[in-house]
Amino acid sequence: MTDTLGIACLGVTHPHASGRVRKMIGTPGVRVVGAADDADVIEPFTRLLNIPRRSADELLADPGVHAVLIHSKSKDMTPLAVRAMRAGKAVLVEKPGGASVSDLKELTEVAEETGSVCQVGFTYRFSPAITAASEILRAGALGDVLQVRAHGACSLDEAATSHINLPDDMGGAFWVIGSHIVDLVLSQFGVPVSVNGRVSKLPGDQRSAYREDAAVAILNYPDRSVSIDFFSWDSMPWVESWVIEAHGTGGSLYTRPLPVGFDLFLANGFAGYPKGWTRWSESAFPEPWAAHTTEYSPELAEIANTEFFDIEGDAFLRAVRGEAQVVVTPRDAYNAAHVIETVYRSSAEGGAEVKV
Repeated sequence: MTDTLGIACLGVTHPHASGRVRKMIGTPGVRVVGAADDADVIEPFTRLLNIPRRSADELLADPGVHAVLIHSKSKDMTPLAVRAMRAGKAVLVEKPGGASVSDLKELTEVAEETGSVCQVGFTYRFSPAITAASEILRAGALGDVLQVRAHGACSLDEAATSHINLPDDMGGAFWVIGSHIVDLVLSQFGVPVSVNGRVSKLPGDQRSAYREDAAVAILNYPDRSVSIDFFSWDSMPWVESWVIEAHGTGGSLYTRPLPVGFDLFLANGFAGYPKGWTRWSESAFPEPWAAHTTEYSPELAEIANTEFFDIEGDAFLRAVRGEAQVVVTPRDAYNAAHVIETVYRSSAEGGAEVKV
């Protein structure tokens, strides 16, 4: 591999595309060599970001393309990623990575068969608060963690936008955005044995055209109680309401992915943390998460606060260069998809317990 990595973008309709491409444009030793999409927004995207417009076939055949960023509609994510991996390219594919569990199963199988670098864009994994919380949990600071509660949400009326209501997707806001909070819980506590879930479409004419309003899931583990709830119509801008609570015999931890921070209570000091409360906050939105709509993102504001995308991008580039392992694998994305699909199945059966 040359010192300069060639990066291409396959699909640009997702509002995260510009954030990741801008990260690559601003990284020394990286060159963005083109973008491809059949959608009309490809013209302003390539023009305003000053990158060439090329076809997917041309980019995948180009030996100067070492890695691709995939920001297509969900139904096209896995097919494009599979084509790229079979062409010898590393892949960073936007979450959830596909439109269904079967897509994620195929993505996982091809990545493992080819040995390709394939990272799925669960960006909140790269929140410094999540990193700190994972270290606290691994250290055993909370003692036996017996109960976990997590809340996620979809805000700024994103649940009404087209990319949340794609007809080929297996779900709506809980699938596309809720997959973030499910992935975070699974990354820290593993895959449950079974699930009880309810996904609700509640009365109200204003929301009648959209797929779901709220979801509640109980994730059944042999050694702890875990619950996740999700709301499609959060009044807060972006993710201020998100929190993951972990309660153990020795303390409790409340983790906020963004604005970045956590509150830790310990009955006794442990691993450098004192007895009582430790409250840490890295950010309070000095730069808003969302910017504004653009010609290439006319329905939903593009990303302004790129901190997580910067950390994620650096991790991906290290994996492409063979300097580190992939952080968020297709297997991780498959696990999240499988759990969410099981929640939908449980809800269809009146909340019955369904094995994962």
